[in-house]
Amino acid sequence: MKKKLETRIIKKYQNRRLYDTATSTYIVLGDIKQIIVDGELVKVIDVKSEQDVTRSVLLQIILEEEINGVPMFSNDFLFQIIRFYGKAFQSSLSPFLDHGIDLFRKMQKQFYEQIRDMYGKETLPSGVELWKEFMRQQAPELEENIKEYMQSNTNVFLKMQEHLKQQTESMLNYMQMPFAGTTKDKGFKK
Repeated sequence: MKKKLETRIIKKYQNRRLYDTATSTYIVLGDIKQIIVDGELVKVIDVKSEQDVTRSVLLQIILEEEINGVPMFSNDFLFQIIRFYGKAFQSSLSPFLDHGIDLFRKMQKQFYEQIRDMYGKETLPSGVELWKEFMRQQAPELEENIKEYMQSNTNVFLKMQEHLKQQTESMLNYMQMPFAGTTKDKGFKK
């Protein structure tokens, strides 16, 4: 059974300073990133409004990583994400992406477990270095497998969207037809 993680509360002040209530210290976005990388959960609360501003802080961290580090998202990916906003299936995209990320995380975990079993705990090289080496050697094949997986899921998603669109149109047409026919057929005057 998994142990439920405690959520670390971070207070955000008007001057954009961040205060970690667990350590009673002021921190920066990089510290929040490290807390998350270490596996902890955070909740950021605006002190003045008492609103949860966690999403905006997480997006700031991602933006800094994309600008200052090695970008994770291609321009094409970002264009596609933007195109989903305001569409009927916008809310369906998040679980779809969550599933893809979870699949990748599980694959990475399995890789680490296989390396641990192969080397033993005492002589285990750095997991990060091994993962980098694995990715260097296997990246093209792995990328192709991930693309195929995502493409097949995307095709299923698009077919589902088209099917629902057709069902909705059919239902709307059905609902309009009886009304149009009944007024005309029964001799109602306008």
